[in-house]
Amino acid sequence: MKRRDLRVLRGDERYAYTTGEVVEALQSAGVLTDEAIRIAREAERRFREAGTRQVELDALMDELAGMVSERVAPEVAERLKQQTPPFVPLLIEVDGENEPFARRTLMASLEKLDLGFKEAHAVANQVEQGLRAEGVERISQAELARRVAVALEGRYGRDMRLRYEALTRQSLELKVVEEDGVEIPFSRGILAQSVMAVGLGPELSHNLAKRVEEALYRVGRPSVERAQVREEVARLLHDEAGEEFARRYELMRAVRRPDRPIILAVGGAPGVGKSAIASEVGYRLGIPRNVSTDSVRQALRSLIGPDLSPVLHSSSYSAWRAELLPSERDSVKPKRKRVLRGFLAQVQQLDPAVCAIIERNVTEATSLVMEGAHLVPGLAPSKESAGAIIVKVVMAVSDEEDHRRHFGVREGQTFQRRRQKPYLEHFTEIRILHDFIVEQAELEGVPVVEASDFDRAVEKTIDHVLDVLLVERYGGVAVEDEVRR
Repeated sequence: MKRRDLRVLRGDERYAYTTGEVVEALQSAGVLTDEAIRIAREAERRFREAGTRQVELDALMDELAGMVSERVAPEVAERLKQQTPPFVPLLIEVDGENEPFARRTLMASLEKLDLGFKEAHAVANQVEQGLRAEGVERISQAELARRVAVALEGRYGRDMRLRYEALTRQSLELKVVEEDGVEIPFSRGILAQSVMAVGLGPELSHNLAKRVEEALYRVGRPSVERAQVREEVARLLHDEAGEEFARRYELMRAVRRPDRPIILAVGGAPGVGKSAIASEVGYRLGIPRNVSTDSVRQALRSLIGPDLSPVLHSSSYSAWRAELLPSERDSVKPKRKRVLRGFLAQVQQLDPAVCAIIERNVTEATSLVMEGAHLVPGLAPSKESAGAIIVKVVMAVSDEEDHRRHFGVREGQTFQRRRQKPYLEHFTEIRILHDFIVEQAELEGVPVVEASDFDRAVEKTIDHVLDVLLVERYGGVAVEDEVRR
């Protein structure tokens, strides 16, 4: 019997069996290519050896699902069953009529964008496999065009999407209507970033953002309310990640639109990485203002000369030397009491300005991330504000050698603007400040975050912010330990 004689039946319809279509269906379900080829060929061999010229599509799918369940995984077999089966043509609704989807026709339109044959084939294949994986058999022409636009943007960027929209003479971009009535383009990237802030990994976050966009497009309108976006995100988070993640997402909204401004104070000794961590946390939480106590000190230096305040014109770790006589500076060693006395004198001089900046943000109802060695728990900022949610955290690097290495990394990241040599020469003093700030945090009940792992430190800091908001909103309920993991 010749291979071309094998036919797949679906009601009155007849399709020629091709290994390629079966392999694509298996790939869409999550079967690796080599295994997909083996399964497709084995299924064909079994039917041929049975001496049949025809096989019902349902029987073929059952055979394939059984092999996938046994050789790959039951959940992959279940995904295969939920697909639009191979050989079944996809239909496009055009002016009230149904036309078969033709990959070659789509490729021809993509080649007008100066895509090569391989690139156009890859996009067309991605779109078709995506439709089949979702179990879609019929799709409108507008929805197909939107899916092509999304695939192009994902592969080649926004400019390629806009070129495709110009080619099709229609805008395929979903708009989100804000509470003030302003429409802005829906952004999967921004949504994925906000979802990452609640603890989901990048891949899961981008996948969820994609599914949210697809769900919103199915509403059938060119624009949706912001509340609809939030509801869809919360629903998917609840169904796929659990109630705690959904609640954390709701809290992230509270961070971005709080009843009271959030003041996040990130303390820690020089070189522990607090600036980079504070910046990333502020970005993920949507807090645009970020102030360093070093910049506050620099501003005060322009107003107060070194003769009037030599401590202010010193580094935090060398302020103790400002009190020494010139003849003592080469012989006196950096004892703990001396180092802390000079540092605390500097903290005290900066404190009024730090408190004033916080009060200004409270007055303007604007959240703020402030970081610096001068934010010492129990000492500075010295004033609390009832008009804000104050969140304090201290960064630390427990391993001294790891702490040393941080200065080398920072030198490279700042293009040698912050050279490591002065810091390493005063590393003894820096570790004295490090241990003192950590001790103060422990005394005041302020969380100490290990900063040697950047990503983990960012996650733990965000967790702490959300913990504080949970207490504010729900009266003492904290984020589950499992969520932190």
